[in-house]
Amino acid sequence: MSKNKQDLGPYRRKQFQTYFQFSLIAICFVIIFVLFYACTGSSKNDIDYTDAKVIQMDEPADDSPVVVFETNKGTFKAVLFPDEAPNYCKFFTGLVEKGYYDGTYVSMVQDGVYFIGGTKQADGQTTSDTDTTTIEAEYSKNLWPLKGALCAYTQEQGHLFSKKKVSNSYLLFVDNYDLTEEEQAELDSKLADSNNIPEDITDAFEKYGGVLNFSQQYTVFGQVYDGMDIYDEICGTDVADSETLKPREDIQFTKVYMSTYGENKNSNAFAGSADSSEVSESAVDSADTSSEI
Repeated sequence: MSKNKQDLGPYRRKQFQTYFQFSLIAICFVIIFVLFYACTGSSKNDIDYTDAKVIQMDEPADDSPVVVFETNKGTFKAVLFPDEAPNYCKFFTGLVEKGYYDGTYVSMVQDGVYFIGGTKQADGQTTSDTDTTTIEAEYSKNLWPLKGALCAYTQEQGHLFSKKKVSNSYLLFVDNYDLTEEEQAELDSKLADSNNIPEDITDAFEKYGGVLNFSQQYTVFGQVYDGMDIYDEICGTDVADSETLKPREDIQFTKVYMSTYGENKNSNAFAGSADSSEVSESAVDSADTSSEI
């Protein structure tokens, strides 16, 4: 009896073969579709950098919007670029004007790479007060993750066939990653083989520092230009452990408010002075920094 149950018989074997053939066709179709989507999706954010500029280091007009971060460590200021990231700048400005960031925390510090702020809890966990709105990521050929770049924390959202990158209320502040001589040589080789990134851009990273590997990974919408001593202190703060990267002592944004550059001028920050551009001459990249966030 058990033998007959295991025997499909000629008719059922034919059914099985037909089913198997259709299954293979279906699997092939799915694979082709996924590959097609991957190819088209990967080029979705392709940008022509031929005439790209580093506008972050140009002195802003007096009416340019500026956000002031008052912290328990001191104050630093960043100019915003609503023409380059209009949707996120509007979203961010709205949160600031509502007082959303007052009393929020710096919840993660990766030494030499970044710190994340604007979280309602010191450990970065969301609460009932956390704004969970998502804004589709915006990428500009004129804004780069230089040291002091103000970015929206960006991550992928959606399922396999409709993934997109979105930004939220968390803020990512870029530090400067110093390459080893070996890493620098490897990066120089890669850049020499690439005709896509203008030399002016790579020169800017060498002069001002930053994390080149973050390029087109996060929405860059501002640039810190004043209070860099406070900014550096936060970037170099001790963390409780290497897994959570939570600061050992709480760092809090006591008050965050909007102003203009005309009311908060610092021409030296854009004049290429030794004080404003004193950074490592290494280009900045990291093979695994983006995966550590």
